Amino acid sequence: MNSPRGLWWFSTEPDVYPWDVVFKEKRVRWDGIRGAAARKWMREIRKGDLVLGYHSSPEKSFVCLARAEGEAYPDPKDSEWLAIDLSPLIWLARRVPLEELRRHESLRDMKFLRMPRLSVSPVTEAQSKILSMLSKTLF
Repeated sequence: MNSPRGLWWFSTEPDVYPWDVVFKEKRVRWDGIRGAAARKWMREIRKGDLVLGYHSSPEKSFVCLARAEGEAYPDPKDSEWLAIDLSPLIWLARRVPLEELRRHESLRDMKFLRMPRLSVSPVTEAQSKILSMLSKTLF
């Protein structure tokens, strides 16, 4: 399954690597992602694809938008895995908590909500419209 417009959900633990760092650095290598499903999805990401940033525990909120600056490449720390370069776009006008995402009927099939340990997963066009509405941020 391809993400229709190149829309991807990236989850990170803010105490390990917060989205604040991406905004501060302007362009970062997103690495250290481990998991077969995340690696599979990372292979499909293309330059310019939109990344929807999520902070996992303790905040558990959809927080920002970023952009893929190229395709995934071997992670310099372990070439069995992948890394990708990202640049920040904007903070959301309104952060959307996980509990609110889970309550929304139209998001029930969102891969991240079905498998919350996924670090990277696709987002459908229909899901992105709902996320845009909930966050009060046009994307």
